[in-house]
Formats: sequence, structure tokens, C-alpha cells
Amino acid sequence: MTFANILNIVKEDVTEAELDAAVILARFEKGHLSLLLVEAAEPPPVGVNLEFVSAPWQAENQKNRSRLLDRVQDLEATLTRKGISNDVECAYTEIVRIDNVVGEQAQLSDVAVIGNDILADPVIRDAVLDGLLFHAHVPVIVNPTAADKWEENTVLIAWTDAPAASAAVKASVPLLKRARSVRAVMVDSSGSEREVTAKLQSYLSHHGIDIVVDCVGSNGLTVAEALDAHADQMQSDLLVMGAYGHSRLRERIFGGVTRSMLERRKRPIFISA
Repeated sequence: MTFANILNIVKEDVTEAELDAAVILARFEKGHLSLLLVEAAEPPPVGVNLEFVSAPWQAENQKNRSRLLDRVQDLEATLTRKGISNDVECAYTEIVRIDNVVGEQAQLSDVAVIGNDILADPVIRDAVLDGLLFHAHVPVIVNPTAADKWEENTVLIAWTDAPAASAAVKASVPLLKRARSVRAVMVDSSGSEREVTAKLQSYLSHHGIDIVVDCVGSNGLTVAEALDAHADQMQSDLLVMGAYGHSRLRERIFGGVTRSMLERRKRPIFISA
């Protein structure tokens, strides 16, 4: 069980280090790497003098498209030189459509990867994650450059009784099976949540994965801070967690824990919804 089809979302100025991180993961999984270059286009002009302003907008739009297509060719050549099975496409569209475009592109991907070039732009980041997690329902590896290795590592699961946490665990099994150590942590857990841990341990045991569950208190910290502190204490190499939204109405608004962990990102994060 591997991630045979990996989708890496990048911006035009993606660094060599970000590309290398995706290439390393693809080599490890013996998979195919699809690169999607995403850039937000300026919306078309509106107003009383539309016929006079649309021509310059169209010229600029075409100039940007041509530049991005040249960049696609550069990225194809770079990935080919690295000896990886690949394809590269470009999505140059208005910000309000990025979630839909990314979601369509990701439908047949096993996992998606986003690095710091996307994470540094909150508007594009949220649109990309919305498309991946809630349109295509594809798990996402965030900040892969922070990974030293993808096997014989220490993985921490941020566990709750929410469906998103279960989805993250099921999607991450290929990585969990190769880990040296797998732990789960529950922050300020209730009695009902503790009952679910037995099901978690049973589920993973059928995959040959042993797991230790820790219950910790927040002790005045936020949940994100408590998760980070426990991950530091356990020297975790990877965090697995569910993505939580404030509603089911396709808002590009993630719950406070998810957003905080994306902004902190001390280590790679595997997210599913």
C-alpha cells in the first residue's frame, strides 16, 4: 500500500528545496509526481469604460500565461533531470476558482503535497486546502521539507472522536506501517473520547501497527500549543491530524487548531478531512 500518485501544488517561485522534498517522497513511494503550478489571475475589469480597459487587461493576462507556460517547461525539465516520473500543469485562474480547479485536478491523486511557497500565502493556501480536502477529499502532506525521512520515524496522531481524525488515521496507514514508533495524543479528553481509543488501537493492530495513547491536559495552553509541546517531548517527526472546519458550507475557514498548526508547522503534518 503506497501513494502511487502524488500531486504537488506549487507557485511560480517554488524553490529547488521544495521540489526536492516532493521528489524524495515520490522516490520513496516509487510513485508518479504530478506538479500543479497555481497562480491567481487578476479578475477582469468592470466599469463604464470596459471596452477601453479590457484590452490592456487581456494583454497582461496573456503575458502572464505565456510566462507561466515557460515556467511549466522549466519545471518539467527539472523533474526529468531528477529521474522522476512526472507531469506538470498550470492553473492560472481567479482566486475564487482556485479551490474548484485544484479539486478537479486532485480527484485521482492518492496524496497531495504543499510546501512553504503555498503556505506563505494565506489566501492561496486556504483555497488550495479547501480544494484538496473538501472538494477532492485527498489527504495532504504539509511542509515536507521538514522531513528527515519517511520510514523508521516517530509519528504522533492528534486523536479525537471526530470523523476527520479517523479519516486522517485511515489515510496515513501507508506511513504509519513504516514508522519506528506511533503514538496518539488526546488533549483534555472526555470519558467518551477515551472509549474510542480502544477502537483506534484495534483498527491499527489489524494493520500490524502498535500504538500508545497519551492523554494530556492543556494546562493553560491552547490545544495547538499542547499538541506542539507533546510532539516536541516525544520527538515526533510527523503529525497526523484531521482538518476541522467551522461549518459544512464549503467555507475557506478552518478550525482554530488546524489553522494554528498550519501556521506553526514545526514538523511535517499529514492532514485529512
